[in-house]
Amino acid sequence: MTESVYVHIDTTSNAVLTKGLTANDFAASIVHFPQNLLLLDPAASAGEYETHTGLKIIRGTENIQRFFASSRNKNGSTDLKWIDFSDLTMLKELTPLEISELLYFGHMKTHLHSPFFYKLQNNFVYFDLSDQLSRIYYRYLDEFYRIFANKLSWILSEKINEKKSFFRREIPVEKISVELLKNMRNLMQEGIIFSFDQGGLINGEYHIPIYVIEDYIWKLKGTRYREEESIGTLIYHSGNHRWELIGEAADFNYSSLNI
Repeated sequence: MTESVYVHIDTTSNAVLTKGLTANDFAASIVHFPQNLLLLDPAASAGEYETHTGLKIIRGTENIQRFFASSRNKNGSTDLKWIDFSDLTMLKELTPLEISELLYFGHMKTHLHSPFFYKLQNNFVYFDLSDQLSRIYYRYLDEFYRIFANKLSWILSEKINEKKSFFRREIPVEKISVELLKNMRNLMQEGIIFSFDQGGLINGEYHIPIYVIEDYIWKLKGTRYREEESIGTLIYHSGNHRWELIGEAADFNYSSLNI
């Protein structure tokens, strides 16, 4: 069960570095589902060979859904790296310089120029990194906030109902507002972790402390981040199904918006 979620947003490139969000979370919540994928791993076994780029492609949403579903290896981890594209004809219009930029992108897992290519009309670039981290470039950051809202709400539901008896009705959890998460974007640019270490509801509330760890990825190992002082708390009030952000985090974002 997920114990924490880490988020770091680079608003210059719309790259979001996360730990605790999976490829399944991504695929289940996006609106602009890819029409085609260009796999940025030259050694990829999936897909069909595309002669112009020398890379594999996967065409059509049904094939992409199957690819996502089968992408996990025996250890439960993935090694996905791909960019979506809208039209095969325009893919074949890529110049050698543009193809070399894509190859660099796939090898280094970071962009040289814009991560969004005019000829590809891509909405995403997806990279699995080590230690269960992922970096995804979003043309529309609202896609990320939607994924994140669904994930936080799902984790909380699992936590609250973890020790529910067979005869007890499941406690429903109201989905956290996308607007509340967007209100935290300044914090997410710092690099923060949401900790779900509370065992269950206490007096009808669930507290999720928020810690700033910037891009010190080593702090994600175990519970080292708890050595820091939390910058605020996200609270879920089960009685009236309300989410609330309190503490310095609320002041940091210039609002203590309750939703």
